[in-house]
Amino acid sequence: VDDSNADEVDPISEPDMEEEEETETKNESEEKEENDGNKDTPHYRLQVLLEQELPECNRREQVDDLAEKFCVNHGSSKTSRKRLTKALFQVPRTRLDLLPHYSRIAAILDRIYPDVVSPLALDLEQQFHGQAKFKKQQNLEGRLKTARYLGELTKFRVAPPIVSLRCLRRCLDDFSGFNIDVACCILESCGRFLFRTKHTVAKVTTLMDAMMRLNRAKNLDERYQALINSAFYMVKPPPAAPRKIAKIYPPLEAY
Repeated sequence: VDDSNADEVDPISEPDMEEEEETETKNESEEKEENDGNKDTPHYRLQVLLEQELPECNRREQVDDLAEKFCVNHGSSKTSRKRLTKALFQVPRTRLDLLPHYSRIAAILDRIYPDVVSPLALDLEQQFHGQAKFKKQQNLEGRLKTARYLGELTKFRVAPPIVSLRCLRRCLDDFSGFNIDVACCILESCGRFLFRTKHTVAKVTTLMDAMMRLNRAKNLDERYQALINSAFYMVKPPPAAPRKIAKIYPPLEAY
């Protein structure tokens, strides 16, 4: 074997490796300086808007101001709109108080940017049906959050009513276990709205009658029966008893 080849260096020589390491450290330091110094960049402002300001929106005025700020500063960017859709979709399952405010933001932006809301409603519906497939490992809080979110979007006329009706029908097809809780959650969130809308009153009435028939046919425990009756009468309250009209007496007899 020729000893002259023993001292040969690999294709990447040692000086080249040192130069690459120096350039990598320079790039990392430059990125840190950019992140620390350029806090007025659109990317940084959008990150603050979605991660800090959006979860703190708990009043109507804050929601309107945030929607206006997004439209003015970030609405023209398609990437920013995609990030907003992702942020609206990823609501923590314990923060149900944010759902009406997020739905209001979606309703405001739907008039200007339709590509923000249509993927949101589609992803939520797919998530609902995907969660309904798995019966062994179910997370009730996540399913209730998805059902309530769809109901809020329906009330804001962002999601079409047929989405909530399909979800309710899916629960009635297997009316047992957590599907009862989810069906009652849908009725409590948007059932009254669907019942008071002309083109959906017939469909939602049919589904509620089917739910009450299933309630009477199945031997459910008291908690489920109370939950079903509460949801049903929240949508369709019982008729009020006629009030008794007080007899009017002449002034002398009244005295």
